[in-house]
Amino acid sequence: MASSTPRVWFIRKYLDPGSRLEEILCGLVMVLTFTLIAGFTAGEGKQGVRHLLIGALGCNVAWGIIDGALYVMGNLTARRRHRRFLTLLRDARNESAVFSAISGQLDPLLEPATSREERAGICRELLPVLSRIELPPAGITRNDVYGMGAIFWIDLASVIPAVIPFLIFSSEPRFALRVSNALLIASLFVVGFMWGKFTDSNPYVAGSCTMLFGLALVGVAIALGG
Repeated sequence: MASSTPRVWFIRKYLDPGSRLEEILCGLVMVLTFTLIAGFTAGEGKQGVRHLLIGALGCNVAWGIIDGALYVMGNLTARRRHRRFLTLLRDARNESAVFSAISGQLDPLLEPATSREERAGICRELLPVLSRIELPPAGITRNDVYGMGAIFWIDLASVIPAVIPFLIFSSEPRFALRVSNALLIASLFVVGFMWGKFTDSNPYVAGSCTMLFGLALVGVAIALGG
């Protein structure tokens, strides 16, 4: 228990609850898709089981790397957008240019509920605060790398429910495969249940919907060739 605490703390620090649940869901869908497809093609006996487990592990390792890289790219894009906005404010030569820069960010949100004069007043109130904000870094940060690591760990840990039955029922690979798939489907429900609690929804309804949604995604992936 003590050894898992640092990993849990690490993931919680660098990924918000919604992102964690989303990553677990994606990891489970990936593993379940692979095990369902591989179950029809893997050979019998220990050699077939070995190939299936190595394939499932490799599938999620690859997905963890890809998803982590996309996470870093998303963070870079968001910071560059914020940096560009703050730079526009600092380089503005007159009040009109300042209001134009702020309005570009606020108008889509405020225009339906405010008048032009009200938005101008909001711009005047925000300008002193925005002018004091430091420019975000333009490159990759340490938190980006740590967040990428947290995503990789979640995707890798998603393989665990698929592996355990093969370790327990090593002499009955087909039965172990069925138990593995059942555990993965149950894990989809658990993820949805936790998602429901996080969003103040009915956790049982959220769990059932997430499980069905996950199975539908698996079905689409299999139908389109995995």
